[in-house]
Amino acid sequence: MRRFLAAFARSLAAALAAMPRMVFEGGKWVARTFFPGRPQEEAMAEQELVEELMRPRELPKADTGYDSPDEAWGRAAGDFLIPCGESLHRPEAILDERAMAYLDSLNVMERAAILAYDAKFIGQHLMGERKLKGLPPVPTAAQWTDAEKARLAALAAPVRQGLAEMQTKIDNVAAIMRSQGYEPVYEPAFRPRAA
Repeated sequence: MRRFLAAFARSLAAALAAMPRMVFEGGKWVARTFFPGRPQEEAMAEQELVEELMRPRELPKADTGYDSPDEAWGRAAGDFLIPCGESLHRPEAILDERAMAYLDSLNVMERAAILAYDAKFIGQHLMGERKLKGLPPVPTAAQWTDAEKARLAALAAPVRQGLAEMQTKIDNVAAIMRSQGYEPVYEPAFRPRAA
């Protein structure tokens, strides 16, 4: 997630840096970009973003000292929901993002209901091996990944729309300049990618 946000911030900063500004030069207004665009860096940031989104989620393996991974996950879920004192292992080292997001989504009554079960049963529920009564089902890794992609796409939609509006304004200014007999110094090369 951090790599995605870093790649997104880099691409946004590159887009804003490459945005042309109107400058009065030689008796006429021209569109100038003060920072040359870096298409290679933008392409690399986009490549990193695609790789991050397409990377399959792996369940972390931790040596917990418990008899089964179910029990380790159940105890980590209990520590995650009600952190009290120093636990032997940090819950983040055992639980994956999907399980932590599921536990965060539970309301107070559902948290109380899940904590009423034994650690082994909680772990089996989080791993999708057992359904616990009165609790919503845990999304599979594929369902969670799809939901996360949709959430991130929804966050990127306003930025994409703003970039499209900026490109429209650039094209309009260039068209007005051409209609007045001026050739813009900066040819609009920045094109937002289609969704």
